[in-house]
Amino acid sequence: MKTKQELRATLKQKRASFTPEQKKEWDRAIVSHLADSPQFAEADTVLLYAPIGSEINLLPLVRIARERGKRVAFPRSDTQTKTITFYELLPNTRLYTGAYNIPEPPKDAPTATLTERTLCILPALTFSPSGARLGYGGGFYDRFLETFAGVCVGAVYEALLVRALPAEAHDRPVTHLFTERGMLTCKPDDSLENAAEPQVSNKPKRAARRSVGDTLLGVLHALKDHTTKKGELVPAEGEPPLPTAPALPKKALHAPPILVASTYLLLLLSRLIDTRLSNRDNEYFVVILLQLLIFFVPAVLYAKLRGDGFSPRLRFCPPRPEHLWFLFCLLTVMASGGLLCGILTGGISSLTGSFTLYDTFVARLGGGTAEVLYIILAYGLLPAFCEELLFRAFLCAEYERFGAGVAIAVSALFFAMLHFSFPHFLTYLFLGILLGCSLYTTRSFFAPFLLHLLYNLFCLFGRPYLSAFYVRAGSNEIFVFCLVTIFLLFSAFAVGEARKIYHVYARANRDSSYAPAVPWKSLPKLFLRAVLSPASAICLAIFLCMAILNLL
Repeated sequence: MKTKQELRATLKQKRASFTPEQKKEWDRAIVSHLADSPQFAEADTVLLYAPIGSEINLLPLVRIARERGKRVAFPRSDTQTKTITFYELLPNTRLYTGAYNIPEPPKDAPTATLTERTLCILPALTFSPSGARLGYGGGFYDRFLETFAGVCVGAVYEALLVRALPAEAHDRPVTHLFTERGMLTCKPDDSLENAAEPQVSNKPKRAARRSVGDTLLGVLHALKDHTTKKGELVPAEGEPPLPTAPALPKKALHAPPILVASTYLLLLLSRLIDTRLSNRDNEYFVVILLQLLIFFVPAVLYAKLRGDGFSPRLRFCPPRPEHLWFLFCLLTVMASGGLLCGILTGGISSLTGSFTLYDTFVARLGGGTAEVLYIILAYGLLPAFCEELLFRAFLCAEYERFGAGVAIAVSALFFAMLHFSFPHFLTYLFLGILLGCSLYTTRSFFAPFLLHLLYNLFCLFGRPYLSAFYVRAGSNEIFVFCLVTIFLLFSAFAVGEARKIYHVYARANRDSSYAPAVPWKSLPKLFLRAVLSPASAICLAIFLCMAILNLL
């Protein structure tokens, strides 16, 4: 018979053999099942642990718990007494490396209040169907559970479940187990104490090992096509395994396109005012005021209606210093790619002309320092902030439930239609996609805002230098070749930097559950599902009407 130490070595080796793709998919499914469980719903506080090495990553439950008004706590180990104490992890705080290199709450974190409604998710190498647990041998959780009066559950990969584990007098079994397949209700078995040698399962258990309660929560819509036997859910003959990934929305969103449509309508009304501004000294003041009324005021009202839980999703945090090279590369891609899109749709002559805001407000360069500052504020800084607040912060936060790719595509589409121009549509669609990518790569609203601001300044003040370079080139082909070279070179740099940034996120186990992973082949279907609403149709109708009128 294998000893516990031998069994631990075997399980660790097998767990480490799973591919990162498998682990990511299974972790997401386990988190989904836990979040949908009655135990999680009834808990006032959730006791979690930070994953080390190949452990299951349950950190996405932090955000889910907070959104549902629950407290979250993590353990801090005392190496002298071999005990753990749970401390509450407050919002806007993070874990720090503590004893045994395990992330722990900060020193000033408040001690968690534990009640009978507290849910403890126990770390372990494996469990048995009876709820017996095989930990790492330190006994920290065994000592904690002696006085814990709450609910204990376990999370484990189904391939690591064992048929039986030797139970000792002080062991406390869990009531439920959560695997990538669903929830298993544990049934204590007195005979397990004298069971034969523990054996690790070499292939996943069937989906039949789910409780009816969890099935009703996760796949209620599939019940009519399946039969149950002895309380177990069994897939119908010939059908694939039941889905375990987090459910994506099945209906289009209506509130976000209503906000966009109201912005379009207010922008149209502003054109009536613009016809009387050509000879006024207060033109910049009016442009600034109109932008605040068109973008900022509706955005504030929208956020107010969405409630207190909406603002934290807008990512109002500064980008990190290590992201600056990525942002510079992306800015260069935006500038060169935007010029190439303009040349593709409007020819080389599209590079000349004044900077125009929404094809309505024309920037008149020249004058003293004060006028230049007004131009930067009215035509550079304020449009960048207002547009990014609406399209990247608000729309991406709303549509990312369909996946990050859909959120980027939808926000870029509405952003491109905002300018009411067929010739410029491709350029703004391209820019919108890059700005959305910068948001999700840096996880900061201020990254796309900074890029947008610098791009506006390039369009305002960089055109004369660009024209001089074009004249020096003396050939359209040479000029376009230089743009293509710069575009491809810095695109490669940007992709490489993005890969490094996401590698850092992966090593730090950064939460990414806000945007569920979606297969590429499902993106078109989800995109259509996201935008097919009456308000989106109104936005499209406004764009088509105004774009056609601008061509006449």
